[in-house]
Amino acid sequence: MQKNGAAEPTGSVKSVFDIAKGVSLETEAALPGGKVTASASHSGLVDGMKLTVSGDPKNLPAAKVALQMLRDAVGVKCDLTNISGGSPKADVNACYASGDFALGASANVDCKSGVVSKYQLAAQLVADDTTVGVIVADQLDTVKASVAVKVDKSTQCAAEVVYKVKASSASCAVAMSKKFSDACSGKIAVSSALPISGGVVDPVISLYTTGDVAAKTTGSLSVQTDKSLQAKWGVQFATKI
Repeated sequence: MQKNGAAEPTGSVKSVFDIAKGVSLETEAALPGGKVTASASHSGLVDGMKLTVSGDPKNLPAAKVALQMLRDAVGVKCDLTNISGGSPKADVNACYASGDFALGASANVDCKSGVVSKYQLAAQLVADDTTVGVIVADQLDTVKASVAVKVDKSTQCAAEVVYKVKASSASCAVAMSKKFSDACSGKIAVSSALPISGGVVDPVISLYTTGDVAAKTTGSLSVQTDKSLQAKWGVQFATKI
């Protein structure tokens, strides 16, 4: 691809090779500069497990190792970096999903010191047309609770409360979206801090609508205002040729 004003073309060339059953090799060369990356993966070492090694062939010590395991309702993924540097890091994600319930967790682990950081938990439950979710993030400092309800085939409502544990502050937001026709839809949302530990209610209202305004042309309008009625707005048009 040649971009206007660019001295050299940009793009990439990718190749995939199936070396043996469950073993594949993928290479990619990017322009300009000719940077090459490669990855090799092996599936079938253990039932449900996939092992992938990726990186720059010219700098093998900086390669990343990824392990993925999916068995029944449980999934686990672990990315290992800085392996040759003497202080490997692991980015670990795990999830469990059964029926209408799902539970997930993630964390970064310093394999040398054993320090765990950036950990968070999440859970979700779906019951008929209602979805309830809870996320505990920022090393358990931020708690988010949300609920979304499908009112009918064209209308959905949602609400979320965010609580900061250390700051003892909270905010909330409620929103509704509606599809008026196949060519037009709209959304309205109200968000504000909550009066906890000195918090002041200061609602912000956001409106958004989009629809077809001409053949192959879609128009969008967004408006945002607060209690002082100082509005911000924007208009956008997109045309398919």
